[in-house]
Amino acid sequence: MARIRTIKPDLWENPDLGVLSLFARFTFIGLISLADDEGRGLADIRFLMGRLHPFSPDAESDQLRAALDELSKAGGLSPFLVVYKHEGRDYYWLPGFRKHQRIQKSTASKLPEPPTLDSVR
Repeated sequence: MARIRTIKPDLWENPDLGVLSLFARFTFIGLISLADDEGRGLADIRFLMGRLHPFSPDAESDQLRAALDELSKAGGLSPFLVVYKHEGRDYYWLPGFRKHQRIQKSTASKLPEPPTLDSVR
């Protein structure tokens, strides 16, 4: 379940994020807001389009796929986003999530464990 999340001002000054497309940056902020307390969420394209861009008639599924790909490839040693499969479903994990969010009453994720960063780089 999504919780209230904080976007720190230094996010806008991150050079790795700043070079990405506007759509990718906007999607990244949306993924933060949808993530559970461990930075995980459902990465189904239809679900994400409906939750992140419901009033954007010009937004296309291909744009969202491209944004997820951009986020997966950016961020240096720790990507902004890892998309992974478990039992045929797509999930996402934001590896830097805990570094940037203060969780007061953490709830364990009900979503499958993401891969290790070593296995995705």
